[in-house]
Amino acid sequence: MPTNRHVEQAQALVYASTLVDAAQAEGGLDAVMAVRAQLDQIVSYNRSHVELHDFLTDVAYTGAQRRDVIAKVFSDCRPELVSVLGVMAERGDFDKLPKVRGLFNDLLAEKLNVTVVDVTTRVSLDDHLREVIKNKAAADLGTDILLNEKIDKNMLGGIIMNANGKRIDASMDTMLANARSVLKDTDGGEC
Repeated sequence: MPTNRHVEQAQALVYASTLVDAAQAEGGLDAVMAVRAQLDQIVSYNRSHVELHDFLTDVAYTGAQRRDVIAKVFSDCRPELVSVLGVMAERGDFDKLPKVRGLFNDLLAEKLNVTVVDVTTRVSLDDHLREVIKNKAAADLGTDILLNEKIDKNMLGGIIMNANGKRIDASMDTMLANARSVLKDTDGGEC
């Protein structure tokens, strides 16, 4: 007999799969990527807005009330995303949102043979570096690669890459923190 964890995983998978399929049917890969970006924003928004989270998980409100709030709050998002979020809110499953987002990313590779690599740098990548990253990631992951580039002016330099839940941090900030840690841990012995 499946455990609650397995049931919740299966439910989240249905939501994520429905979302990938609906977005692809409505607008192809561009729509899927738009849903991915909006889903990331909504997960972040939900974490930082306690009132919304509390409302969406409060059983004192009807499912229809929760669905209507989703439609109003996220009216600027892709319609297929609003629809799935509405069903999740209506059924009291909105707390599964982070799991749905993770499974959505997993399904991109499975259903569309695409892996999104989030790349954060201080300055824009040039075309050569963009191609090097895509080729290396494609060889390692065995899928087509889409780069999601982000600029972080607070970084000193270097690059941070995330794909499939794995992170490569070659930023100057991390290198300096590691050097500080090594220097702090050394006992000052002779060289």
